[in-house]
Amino acid sequence: MLIDPFRFARTGEQLVTNISLLPEGRLQGVIADKSDITLDLTGSRNEYKRFMLEGHISGFVSVQCQVCLENLQMPLDINFRLFPVISEEQAERLQQEFEPIVIEDNSLALEELVTNELILSLPVAISHIEIDMKDCANRDNFSAGNLEKERQEEKKSSPFAKLESLKTTKQKDS
Repeated sequence: MLIDPFRFARTGEQLVTNISLLPEGRLQGVIADKSDITLDLTGSRNEYKRFMLEGHISGFVSVQCQVCLENLQMPLDINFRLFPVISEEQAERLQQEFEPIVIEDNSLALEELVTNELILSLPVAISHIEIDMKDCANRDNFSAGNLEKERQEEKKSSPFAKLESLKTTKQKDS
């Protein structure tokens, strides 16, 4: 869905829409499965008469736990305030407290807007403990004891393990 952000802000429009996100393009590796979110967007002018888009993204997004690699639903509660501009030069001239968004051809794709805000807002490494305040269901598989056992087994099955045993046997004979 496209909007003209300048007209949207000038006329003080408000829009609430559902957007389906898929794990493809820039969201590949960011989300794990199709996710439906809600975008609430309001256009206005700030105290300096600059065009402004204020929005809220809510819903749940499917992400992958970086510990156990299972999918989980992460709640979204993202607020943003953007100031549409027509060039990079205008964006650079904005004061630091304003977050510019460069608009080409007087159109803004809402899916692209949501994608940008989602990428900026999600943590780099997501886990059950961050989302649910619970440990991973399969956490026992990742304990230090099990990892040490796996290393021992790998060492025993290694072709170099036989050479090492020959070396230690030879040293005992000396």
